[in-house]
Amino acid sequence: MTRSEHIRALLEEYAHQRARNEADQARRLEQACALEPEIAELRASNVELAFGAMRSILNQSSAETRAALARDMKRQGQANNARIRALLVRAGLPEDALEPRYRCPVCRDTGYVGEAPSRFCECFEARLRLRQYEDGSMAGLDEQNFDRFDAAIAPEADGQRDRLVKSRALCERYADSFPDTERRNLLFTGAGGLGKTFLLNCVFERVTARGFSAVRITAFRLFEAMRQQHMGNDDKYDGFSSLIEVPLLLIDDLGTEPMMRNITVEYLFTLLNERNAAKRHTVVATNLTPVQIQERYGERVASRLLDKTLCAPVLFRGKDLRSL
Repeated sequence: MTRSEHIRALLEEYAHQRARNEADQARRLEQACALEPEIAELRASNVELAFGAMRSILNQSSAETRAALARDMKRQGQANNARIRALLVRAGLPEDALEPRYRCPVCRDTGYVGEAPSRFCECFEARLRLRQYEDGSMAGLDEQNFDRFDAAIAPEADGQRDRLVKSRALCERYADSFPDTERRNLLFTGAGGLGKTFLLNCVFERVTARGFSAVRITAFRLFEAMRQQHMGNDDKYDGFSSLIEVPLLLIDDLGTEPMMRNITVEYLFTLLNERNAAKRHTVVATNLTPVQIQERYGERVASRLLDKTLCAPVLFRGKDLRSL
């Protein structure tokens, strides 16, 4: 899908979300009115009060009289609303039980913020980035998160279980303290099947659940973004730039992407260098050893990935957990 197609699909998703919001609000209103029928009467009174005041104001030529009518309407409406809140509390409901509820209170689930010309809300931009880079190959976050972590799957022999528990604790501290982490970046290294992707997804789930913007992307999808940027076939394509700018970028399976001259190494260096310069956070999972990273990508990329002043290395070793 193109960026424009993703935007159209996402706007439709936001429209569905607003419909769900309205249905939820109607359900809460029905519940409240069933418990306290006077609430329905007071809300109807507010509607009639507003329309009646508008009609009266339009028939007045004096600005002073119109202002007095408006003040009177506001005073009566506030009294009705205070009575509604008291009735809600008496019914055992919160005072704001009838207020609209939004997934994003900033844009109120419209996807837009600001006066005309409006711009996309950060929540919309974050979801757009996810749509562009999630290819369906990554596990769902309901399956891979810190709450689903089970150290018992790792054998105790050779300290593998203890190392996995410590790695989990480090990752959870990182996710819970983001963006004020001890070190900005994490580098997961080790053979396949040791839990690197699981913990990468755990970090992503916790950080986004806390309301921060992040993108997780496979190395292959990253290569596609780099290649498209290099080819320059779409003047409006800004996918690679969004990877540079996102507050947290998580790259899985680095080292499995194609090596293409003038693209892979060059754009990976640009990505890492620009993110480090802007003090943005990056988490990378790879099966490559530090020596293999340097052999594959060269000194410049390796220095950005392996800089211990910026990056906390997390070494995974032991038996393949998928074969146990």
